[in-house]
Amino acid sequence: MAGGKCYTRLTSPSNLEFRATIVPMLPEVFECPACERQFVFELVDSSEDRSIHCPQCKRYLGEKDVSFILVSEIEELTERLRFERDRLEKDEAVYGMTDCDAELRTYGSEVHKVVAILRKTLAELEALKISYR
Repeated sequence: MAGGKCYTRLTSPSNLEFRATIVPMLPEVFECPACERQFVFELVDSSEDRSIHCPQCKRYLGEKDVSFILVSEIEELTERLRFERDRLEKDEAVYGMTDCDAELRTYGSEVHKVVAILRKTLAELEALKISYR
């Protein structure tokens, strides 16, 4: 029977761990080297003061770096998008080359549109990341 082998996906769908979550503030855990106290500090907030001080001993620990945060977020997003792009490229190759039923053959012939969007988005994110460095 032609197409009998193509009824199941050959690559697994993306894991839930790659789902994006939107957080209004970006907290970071710091540990003071003097008093060894750990505390959470909001790296992005509305205050003008960029200094980070230990709330217990008031030791200066550094400056908030929004550019670093943005680059880190872009790198994380880029990694998830590359994972999805690679998965879809495999699907495209498999379903485009095998004798599948009509539905999966259509999927294999149309998935290239999504892959093209992901490639364009990845290039734009890379350019944006470079601008923040």
